[in-house]
Amino acid sequence: MVSRRQIKHAIKVLTEACDEDFAGVKDELEKSLNIAKEVLSGTDKKINALVEDQGKAQSVFGFTEEHIKYLSVTHPSAVKKFIENWIGRQSDWRFPWCWLIANNYQYVYQSVKSTLVYVLSNHVSLKEIKYYTNEKTAKTKRANASMFRLKPLQHTGHIEDHHVPHNQIGALIALDLVPYYSLEQISNLIRSCKNVLRSGGQALIHFADGDGDKEWKEFIDHKITYVNEEIIKKCAEDNDLQSDIYHIDDMYSFVVLTKPGEKTSVKSHLTKITPL
Repeated sequence: MVSRRQIKHAIKVLTEACDEDFAGVKDELEKSLNIAKEVLSGTDKKINALVEDQGKAQSVFGFTEEHIKYLSVTHPSAVKKFIENWIGRQSDWRFPWCWLIANNYQYVYQSVKSTLVYVLSNHVSLKEIKYYTNEKTAKTKRANASMFRLKPLQHTGHIEDHHVPHNQIGALIALDLVPYYSLEQISNLIRSCKNVLRSGGQALIHFADGDGDKEWKEFIDHKITYVNEEIIKKCAEDNDLQSDIYHIDDMYSFVVLTKPGEKTSVKSHLTKITPL
């Protein structure tokens, strides 16, 4: 089945072709393209009207805080590798991290090397994270993962300064949340990324692109809320953030948001950590 993204791309290509002179078929092609554009535009408006309000996303789709609490997610190997590779490229002990998680903290241990890690979650305990981190990093029983600060995750998408210091975070990661967020919540989250990231900092946000075939079906079945690449890019642009989109697997698209500027620190070199 052809996805909405492919249809939009085809319309764009054919529209550009119409700018040239296809004498015999030009009029027919233009009429067909205008009809297709109207149909897509109409569905997009209906979609936006349905999910632009956070309350509707919760009442119509049922994506409440309680829903987030019981999410059970398994990432395909390609997705897991993409996340781990991105984390590896961000490793720099001079800059604090921020994680937004529902209840899946399997990757958090990889940033324990950071100076400080803020974990935003309402359904994971500090004890769980510490135990998992110590287990994964093969530390001794005497060692204690103390780099974490557990803070509440606001379902609105906002990240307050008293939870995570603004303009300080080097890397932010949000996994398995945005597919259940309304456009309002997504807009709030991207604005929050701008607030908490330091210059040159980056955020990795996973979303389900509603223009893809499988993602579209999930939206129609009320299993996810609707968002697409265009909406994500527009939100980033409105907040002066650079956006780079990666479509890794069905149901797994990622946007990397970058705050303009150079990432600098008062430290001139990486923190030296000696073996325990």
